[in-house]
Amino acid sequence: MLELLATAFDAGLPMVRALEVLAGVANEATRRRLVVVVAGLCIGASWSTSWSLVHCDEVLETLHSALTFAALTGAPSSALLDAEAAQIRRIRHRTAERRAAALGVKLVLPLGLCFLPAFVCLGIVPVVLAMVPSFR
Repeated sequence: MLELLATAFDAGLPMVRALEVLAGVANEATRRRLVVVVAGLCIGASWSTSWSLVHCDEVLETLHSALTFAALTGAPSSALLDAEAAQIRRIRHRTAERRAAALGVKLVLPLGLCFLPAFVCLGIVPVVLAMVPSFR
């Protein structure tokens, strides 16, 4: 969503129109909340009042925090949105790598419990029995 909004800003859309476009392609719950934000901004409500209902939605909270600086200062926001999207992507990538590493550690115990007895029964016991002729 951040990158789509940055693209809309690069195309020259004002913030309210870009949020309308974003609402048009978002899922149902996000769309409903974005429509409320857009309506608030269109009737002249303050920035914080318009965004007051999005604090329960993680996606829109991220969008709100990324847009707040640009909306209050007038700074170019597409670069901020691209940087925020890249940061979120890096965080998710690191989280996925940590989960994969943790999964490798967690799989060692079940695999060891399954394969070690089979290895002992099929690999070591026949060799030991073959080496000791008195068991025949």
